[in-house]
Amino acid sequence: MLTQEIVNALVQLLLVMAISAAAWAIFARRHSPFREWLGLVKPAKGWLVPSLLLTVAVVAITAPLFLVGPLAELATAEGTVGGNFARSGGSPATYATILVVAFIKTGLTEEIFFRGLIARRLITKLGFKVGNAVQATLFGVIHLALFASPEAPPATIALVFLVFGVPAAAGWLMAWANERYGGGSIAPGWLMHGAGNAIAYSAFLG
Repeated sequence: MLTQEIVNALVQLLLVMAISAAAWAIFARRHSPFREWLGLVKPAKGWLVPSLLLTVAVVAITAPLFLVGPLAELATAEGTVGGNFARSGGSPATYATILVVAFIKTGLTEEIFFRGLIARRLITKLGFKVGNAVQATLFGVIHLALFASPEAPPATIALVFLVFGVPAAAGWLMAWANERYGGGSIAPGWLMHGAGNAIAYSAFLG
């Protein structure tokens, strides 16, 4: 499982980087260096502590939602990332796999794509309030794919709202942290995303 997830994570990362590089080459090559354009730069001084505190706050608020009730059932349904870990034992290899999936396969690739490629473009064009709201909405919408699992509970209005709303709110906060604490770097969002996912996946272990 670990080896396969390392391969999957690297392939996914390369794909996202290729898409981002193509977009940069077409639209921004003459105006901005690639890493700066994508937010792959050193974060501003003093970013780490407030980013960690924000991560703890987000996890404390959202963790209960994912550990009990229909949202927990959906997050650990067959075919989902959480479901795969829920059916695994708590071995060292499993925890190593969690780190790979949380910080690279989901955390890094999604931060590059959503907060680096999409959010930064939308914020530049539409301003922070509108641009960040649009990317957060898109981030929430993709999580509705969880309902495609054969084990997914009924898509009630309340559950759909949670599945959309929690990731959307987190996506908004991660982009905000990148601008507020990172000086445009995606490092704060990556830390929040990776740590949040790692904690959630560890809690799902059977």
